[in-house]
Amino acid sequence: MLQRQHYASTAEFCDRKRYEATNGDFVSTHFEVMPLPGARSVKAVIDALQIFVYNIEISLSEVVGDITVRENDDAKPGSPVAQHRLVATIGDMVQTDTNNVAFAEYRPAGPPGSGEHELGLMICDAVDEDELFPYRPQTRVRQDMTQITMIATHHTGTGEPMIVMTRWWCLRIRKSDIYVSPFVVERIRNGVEKVGEAMLATARRAAAAGSTSM
Repeated sequence: MLQRQHYASTAEFCDRKRYEATNGDFVSTHFEVMPLPGARSVKAVIDALQIFVYNIEISLSEVVGDITVRENDDAKPGSPVAQHRLVATIGDMVQTDTNNVAFAEYRPAGPPGSGEHELGLMICDAVDEDELFPYRPQTRVRQDMTQITMIATHHTGTGEPMIVMTRWWCLRIRKSDIYVSPFVVERIRNGVEKVGEAMLATARRAAAAGSTSM
């Protein structure tokens, strides 16, 4: 992600790919660089994104329109580590299993002259096995999500500081014994993209709020 971002760290960029893997999984990847003009605080943006992820089952239900419920206990607000065991009903046709662990970290800027800028990181990855909340392949389709989000300060071509959101994610809809129609696959993929758009909107609102409070 850092190698790709290096070439245009403050220019808006987006690259999407969708394909069927050789094992039959449906895969979608998404990489984007989104500058946040007016943002003054990395921490304000990362805090807003953490709240969004903390309420992810509510966000999914509202943004996508498919009912999503949490099977594990709620994460603690502001916790740097959280597990999200979610079940969604897609178009009243198929249920999906999602089990992710999410990590968040904020690093404040270093002393003046150190060159160490604010940095916010959010990473989530799929849980492969969970004895407490096992996958149910006979009745649900497994949906794996890996995502890396970085909020950092870069400099434009004129040397002006700019807070930028860089994000890469990979959605893998596992091959299943359950028939998954093209409609359902497309709905899942589009739903994940809608959630990504909602996260970006959250970051932009936090950036705008930070700029007006300065």
